[in-house]
Amino acid sequence: MILGYLDNNEKNIDVEKQRRQILDYASENGLVVDMFLQESKIEALKSSIKTDNHTLIFANIVALGMSLLQIKESISILAKMNVTVISVQEGYVWAPKDLRALPRWLDVVLDIRSSMSSLLTCRALAERKAQGVRLGRKTRNKKRVFDGREEEIKQKLADGVTKVQIAKDFGVAQVTLYAFLRQHPELKPQNVRGK
Repeated sequence: MILGYLDNNEKNIDVEKQRRQILDYASENGLVVDMFLQESKIEALKSSIKTDNHTLIFANIVALGMSLLQIKESISILAKMNVTVISVQEGYVWAPKDLRALPRWLDVVLDIRSSMSSLLTCRALAERKAQGVRLGRKTRNKKRVFDGREEEIKQKLADGVTKVQIAKDFGVAQVTLYAFLRQHPELKPQNVRGK
């Protein structure tokens, strides 16, 4: 039995375009589609297909998944169902024995892709570092709230204004004021503690 699989996932092309592509492929290859199945997940096919030796025609590989890992998982499910799979757009035709071997090859491809990605990232970072580009989190280059107001802060502290109130007056968090004071220990009056 030849079945057309219509993927109703919104990330794929619309169902009617899929149907046309499958019917065009079948016509060009002397096949007759006996039935169309419309699902959003490959797992749902298990309940629709009870016997072996079916041919499933997909409009495109996206029907199997949006990532290599999802495609591998879908192919593993189809391999257990003992079906032939045809992907029209890409021109893939996988017999049941091909489907059983494919997940292992996709594991290899996923491992290679991961290694290449890691290697390319390391190389790119090393190249940028060699060019003098500073790596890591960017520091803020905006003007600081307290810049040029050191004397005003020193005077408030000397007058006994609490750090909580000073932070409120400047519209900043207390942590910001404490960090500024740690960077400028000369601002803290010697006789005032804990304020």
